Amino acid sequence: MAIKLIFSILILVFLQSCGQDTHIRTYQLSKTKVPNTKPQNKVPENQDSGFSWTKPKSWIASSGSSMRLASFDIPFSVGMGDLSVIQLGGSGGSIEANVNRWRRQLNLEPQALFEIEKEMTDYKGGLGDYKIIRIINEELDSAFLCAILPTGEQTLFVKLSAIPKGIREIETDFISFCSSLIISI
Repeated sequence: MAIKLIFSILILVFLQSCGQDTHIRTYQLSKTKVPNTKPQNKVPENQDSGFSWTKPKSWIASSGSSMRLASFDIPFSVGMGDLSVIQLGGSGGSIEANVNRWRRQLNLEPQALFEIEKEMTDYKGGLGDYKIIRIINEELDSAFLCAILPTGEQTLFVKLSAIPKGIREIETDFISFCSSLIISI
């Protein structure tokens, strides 16, 4: 009998809690503060370098060698490119020597200076006049997009390594990045 009484009370409590009231209930919760994770475009990546730049939002800062002022992983439709910014004293070597070193890295034959100059494009940016060259080895499906930016007593080299399709997709952002480089001392 006691079990029937307890069971009846439980059923009664259960049925009462399932009321049919149509009241709208309102609850208030405190907001959780979310840290500001908005990416900054102006990135003095290496403050000791004295340079700053504006990078595209899709570029991801990465770690590179100690020679690099900056390194970025650059996504494109079918992969990821690697961009490096390095600084060398003086001219950093001749245009011919630098371009032919990059050509050898792609298993391409060296070129004479007059051939190299025909393939280079001149641009003007925050650091002044600079040159860009596209070096592509279709057989290896490898390519570089390289910029040479003289800054007086030193030279910046910006090199993007990707497949030829990636170089073509990223080229506009690469030029914007190179043009945005400034001295920030």
